[in-house]
Amino acid sequence: MPEEKKVVELRILENDFSVKAGESEDYIREIATFVNDELTRVKERNPFTNHIRIAILGCMNITELLFEAKKDVLIAERKQEEEANNINLVKEELKTAGEEINELKESKLQLVEEKEQLQKEIEEKNELLNQYREHLKQAKIESESNRKAILDLQNQLFESQIELVKANKKNPEAIDQDTPQMDMEPEGSSNRPE
Repeated sequence: MPEEKKVVELRILENDFSVKAGESEDYIREIATFVNDELTRVKERNPFTNHIRIAILGCMNITELLFEAKKDVLIAERKQEEEANNINLVKEELKTAGEEINELKESKLQLVEEKEQLQKEIEEKNELLNQYREHLKQAKIESESNRKAILDLQNQLFESQIELVKANKKNPEAIDQDTPQMDMEPEGSSNRPE
């Protein structure tokens, strides 16, 4: 069953009206007050104009307000659409940025793994280097020890040679006896028969 319309009593430009309306009474009265105020302004600016002309001018003024409101709504809708497009662009940029961040995170993880691997290799190389250094140190110690031993042996040999020379000076015949005799042939001689 359709809702029964209410009858609302209104007064516009000192004229009483009865209006049936499905809307709330307060809403209808608010519209009537707006129309009455606009027509009153028109009448005040044109005091000698008849009611029909006042009504037409008032309708034009209200229609102008309606058009301006529609224009404002259209501008607002366009602005809202632009903002929605901007929001979509920002969403796309955020999505792209999120993907780039994920790629950077993966790259960071790879770099961390590579760093850990390199650190491990460096530690192994350092350990090996320390071993080489220790071997080199031992080799230097042994080399120095061998050098000293060689010097000692050279000194002993030198002292032995000095002793030998001294001994030979004291006993020259011992040198001749100790020296093996070799048969020497004069130059030009030959054992071959002629």
